[in-house]
Amino acid sequence: MPVVSRLTHRPGIIVPSRNRHGQRLPGKTRRVIREAVATWFAHAFAGSTADRTQIRPRLRGRWGATTGVAVEEVEEVWAYCTAAEFNTHRPGLVRLAEQVARDGDQDAIAILVDSGMELVVREETS
Repeated sequence: MPVVSRLTHRPGIIVPSRNRHGQRLPGKTRRVIREAVATWFAHAFAGSTADRTQIRPRLRGRWGATTGVAVEEVEEVWAYCTAAEFNTHRPGLVRLAEQVARDGDQDAIAILVDSGMELVVREETS
């Protein structure tokens, strides 16, 4: 069977479980964030994968919080896409990260771009 398409880019996002102060996010907040991320990826790409203890035992993020070093279980959501799809949807991925940062009371959210990572700082609303 011939290869019909090559998906060369891997955009993704890290979904937090704690806020910027190191406190666990309420279950409802996490569900709202997960749903927003799942919905965005479903509309932007043909499919996506979430790694929440299925592939790896646990994904842990570590970062400096006001109370010291915070350790949290995180979720990684990603998709594979063409260069054209990546260019089309990258601004939306940044906006999604800003929304996750606001909803999750984060200073910044990590988006995954191929084999690298970019930090998106929460946009303040007045």
